[in-house]
Amino acid sequence: MRQPIKYSTRYITFIAVVTAICVIGRYLFQFLPNVQPVTDIIIFITIYFGFTTGFYVATLSILISNLLLGFGIWTLPQILAYSAVVCLSYGLAHYAWFQQHLLGQAAFSLFAGYFYGFVVSAGQIPFIGGPRAFIPYYLAGLYFDSLHAIGNFVIYLALIPALHRIIKQFNLDFS
Repeated sequence: MRQPIKYSTRYITFIAVVTAICVIGRYLFQFLPNVQPVTDIIIFITIYFGFTTGFYVATLSILISNLLLGFGIWTLPQILAYSAVVCLSYGLAHYAWFQQHLLGQAAFSLFAGYFYGFVVSAGQIPFIGGPRAFIPYYLAGLYFDSLHAIGNFVIYLALIPALHRIIKQFNLDFS
């Protein structure tokens, strides 16, 4: 069982830096619709640092990046969707096989792209004409969910090994 988090200056700085990387990644990748490193970083952080850390990074990343990109009726569903991704990541992190296999994590990040899109779309039901309009609404956005999912898979394989080495190099452990 993980020890409770010590809210040290080092831990808070870590949260701030990882959140900043997510916000910058979301902002820099905005020219590619739905392709961004945020989901991958949130999954990785949750796997290796736990639910609370993943939740902090996910929530702060959405709130801060939406200051730059715009708040709207999508903001709360985005937070809920990333919270659900954090929950799933945390559940899978309890399996040693999942923690040790990059390809399994990348496959989960692909799934997370579709799952995130589904949850955000479901959050729009009150604004799109009710539950009957959900299926056409969701199908219309499936192309963008596919971009998110495929982007997640590729970025996870490219980015996470380097991020993992950095975490090991700085011996970051907050328990």
